[in-house]
Amino acid sequence: MADFDLVRVAVHESGCYGVLTETDAPPFATTLERTYSLPEGKQHVKIPPGLWTCRRTYFNRGGYWTYEIAGVPGHSRLLFHKGNAETDSEGCVLLGSAFATAWLGVTASAMAFNEFMRRARERPYFLLDVRQDERISAVCA
Repeated sequence: MADFDLVRVAVHESGCYGVLTETDAPPFATTLERTYSLPEGKQHVKIPPGLWTCRRTYFNRGGYWTYEIAGVPGHSRLLFHKGNAETDSEGCVLLGSAFATAWLGVTASAMAFNEFMRRARERPYFLLDVRQDERISAVCA
């Protein structure tokens, strides 16, 4: 059983939007992942739906501890980190407190990230279940 669930709720050229919960609890953060346009017009995200092990790691560029979503085929260093717009990520999961209405992104990222880290409790790893609402058509690879 997963410790956290990431449920994608919308995919757009501006990113893949979702919510993060502790399993069987209400959402505590919004999420934003970078999307990439495919020739047929669909949007591609790097992390496929499924159960992933997330390992505690240091984010050198950001200068803080976080978690890496490990083992995604063809990718490495897919982290949870702070950021408000799709351009703040190269495929990582950005955390926010709400979806932005003045621009396309998430708001109050540092506050949401701190809440995520509090809930992760410095454990060396946890399990993350990534899934998407069946109404969205992201291509995950």
